[in-house]
Order: sequence, then structure tokens, then C-alpha cells
Amino acid sequence: MQNLRTGRIVGECVCKADSFWLRFQGLLGRTSLAPGEGLWLIPCQQVHMLGMHFAVSVWFLDNQGQVCELIDELLPWKISPYIREAQSVIEFPVGWGNVTNTLLGDKLDWQESCSEG
Repeated sequence: MQNLRTGRIVGECVCKADSFWLRFQGLLGRTSLAPGEGLWLIPCQQVHMLGMHFAVSVWFLDNQGQVCELIDELLPWKISPYIREAQSVIEFPVGWGNVTNTLLGDKLDWQESCSEG
């Protein structure tokens, strides 16, 4: 996954969760995300961290792939705001927005980058 403004690869292994069961499971049971690893929840406008053991960076994308909200540290047991214009959410390692210099309005381009399992 690439940030078109900066040209930087922001996600080297971003897996899609585009079914009810994949979104339902999300990152539950995981203990961390590696740098460049992410989970893309499609469709999604809000996430919760109930049962999570680590914080994440949460990027809300509109239907054009633009970042319409970015929460760089969503803590365990918290719930994000509902973002009406969001069509999907990517969960990255905590602080990843700052690390990659990603800003509101940046457009992301995605190509198949990893497989689950």
C-alpha cells in the first residue's frame, strides 16, 4: 500500500478483512503488528478495541481511498468515533501515521501484498 502524496510504501503486508467473519475476528488473539503490517476492514466506519492487548493506528478511508480520519493511538478497550464518510478502516502498528508522515487527505493506492495464513 502506497501513499500517493509522499510516494512512501505505508503497508508492505496489508490483508483484507472483507467478510463478516474476518471483520469479526479482526486482530483478536494477536499480540502485535509488525512494522508495515496491517488489517484492512471493508466495509467499516467504526472500530472497537474490546478484548485487544495492544494499541493500533486506525486510518479511515473514504470511497476514493483518501484518509478521512486518522487516530494514531487507539488504546485497548476503547471505541473509535463513527466516521460517516469512511468506507473502510486500516489498522496499522501504533504511531504508524507519524512514522510514515501520513496526513488527512492523503490518498492510498493498494495492490495485493500478502495472503492470510
